[in-house]
Amino acid sequence: MYPYHRLLKMVFRNIFRKQEVFDIDKEYQFHFRPGFGDIDVYPEVNNGRHFVFCDLARYDIAFRIGLFKYVRKNKYAFVIGGSTMRYRKRLAPFRKATVRSKIVGFDEKFYYFQQTIEQKGEVKSSALIRAGIRFKGGSAPPGEIMRDLGYELEPFMEPWVVEWARWDNETRPWPEPM
Repeated sequence: MYPYHRLLKMVFRNIFRKQEVFDIDKEYQFHFRPGFGDIDVYPEVNNGRHFVFCDLARYDIAFRIGLFKYVRKNKYAFVIGGSTMRYRKRLAPFRKATVRSKIVGFDEKFYYFQQTIEQKGEVKSSALIRAGIRFKGGSAPPGEIMRDLGYELEPFMEPWVVEWARWDNETRPWPEPM
């Protein structure tokens, strides 16, 4: 089950928080403590929960910079267009952990996030996430959204992100229906 209790806690925490100025070069941090509902039978954090904690970290950024309010006001929705997760070490339950998030690019359709989950000074997993904002009938261009929020940003992508996007869009085969 999706951890709505964490999302509600985030909503309440951000109601009174002053909106931050967005910095494209900043690495944002989201702290959490995995609980009983996040573990699998091995007792470690389930691999799917790594993605959920990355989701929550991106929501936290959206709240902090005013993007969440903008998306709700315009009846848009956050979507994921692709992801790659690499797991290095087990993420232990009940111990403080951090998701470090950095925007490593954006183009005409998507934002690209590198998100790293750490615990006790060790990297546990790392993800590259392609995220977008949709409305009824299409995708909202990231550059326009950021301009609407008061930021003048030019599209960019780290070279390794360009390679990943090219592989994911052009090289990786899409399965045919049965």
